[in-house]
Amino acid sequence: MWSSAARPTRPARTCSDTAGRGAPVEIAMARGVSRATVDYQLAFARQLVDDHPTLLAACLDGQVCQSAAKHVVAATQPLTPDQRLAIDGELAELACELTPGEVRKAACRKVAATDPQAAERRALAARARKAVRAIMHGDGTGSLTALLPAEQAVAAWQTLDHEARCRRSEGDERAIDALMCDLLVERVTGQTTATDLHLEVGVVIAAASLLGADQQPAKLVGHHGVLPARLARQLADSDTAWVRRLVCDPIDGRLLSMDPTRRRFDGALRKFVIYRDGTSRRPYSSTAIYDIDHIARYADGGLTVAANAQGLGKADHILRDLPGWSVASNDGDADDAVRWTTPTGHTYESRPPPILGWGNTPPTRSRHGPRRIVIEHHRHPLRIEYTGVHHRQPDAA
Repeated sequence: MWSSAARPTRPARTCSDTAGRGAPVEIAMARGVSRATVDYQLAFARQLVDDHPTLLAACLDGQVCQSAAKHVVAATQPLTPDQRLAIDGELAELACELTPGEVRKAACRKVAATDPQAAERRALAARARKAVRAIMHGDGTGSLTALLPAEQAVAAWQTLDHEARCRRSEGDERAIDALMCDLLVERVTGQTTATDLHLEVGVVIAAASLLGADQQPAKLVGHHGVLPARLARQLADSDTAWVRRLVCDPIDGRLLSMDPTRRRFDGALRKFVIYRDGTSRRPYSSTAIYDIDHIARYADGGLTVAANAQGLGKADHILRDLPGWSVASNDGDADDAVRWTTPTGHTYESRPPPILGWGNTPPTRSRHGPRRIVIEHHRHPLRIEYTGVHHRQPDAA
């Protein structure tokens, strides 16, 4: 334990250290798109302007489409700026003649010929970008994707395929694809069968729909997934299903309360905020909730209650603590609206969605409130930090 005299002090961060870190988010909020989209577009534009002048001119002249230009920029990312300039003319000529798919292959071959080590660096960087994503569709299904080193992906697929064909030969009547999917769920969750899930998966459905009085679709919490009412009722009839009562506003569908409640951002209170907010409350952010944040800071006397809570993604939680950013709720109630003010003086509002998701009830209000309110402008523009990389694709619209 450090005494007050011996406790080390951290060097204070100056505004120059953090200036511009939130600028891509400001652009994203002004355009109503995600941070990842802006990062990708800024990085793409910078390399195109700096290192591919001939290709840029062809794009502006209408001879090369944007998708082909993106393939060239992505393929040449491992090269140095001088190497990109050296092959810019040849790649621009190919982009004028070939389809975008052919341009991508040609650019990769040209990069490998220009710098044989570039292909190796590209492969090493790609293999380090491991990721697992769950994408919910609107028909009661979802996709689980994993970005893996090639040999691991092939090994996983071959294992599932081999086991599925063995079960098929032993008399299992399910199709090979269905068996592979079930085997994947069983191995990941550790359950005996794919349908025997003992993990908590939040499915929100109106009481009337649960009882069969109407057919409003249900919602998967945190993933924007939609389930038909009949399928949700089938899930509710399973032996492992349990019900938690959610009290909603009868007009706009906002979540008002949930049983039970506690006065800490864990347990049922944490679940309430996640159910209420759905995704990160930063305006125009659709990232998953990782942290529950005190809107009025706890150190300043803010209460640990749902009205003073907002669910945030990791990057959004860091963003709100940067100099120049401020967050406040309308009348101290996050159930109504949370106002985010940027360093340039623009204010955006974020409101919780209807508990069943947009589309079930008539929209009486916007999720993000006014598009933009200009309050004040800085005299000097902020320096923008480019954190995107060319291989990163923007979020789906």
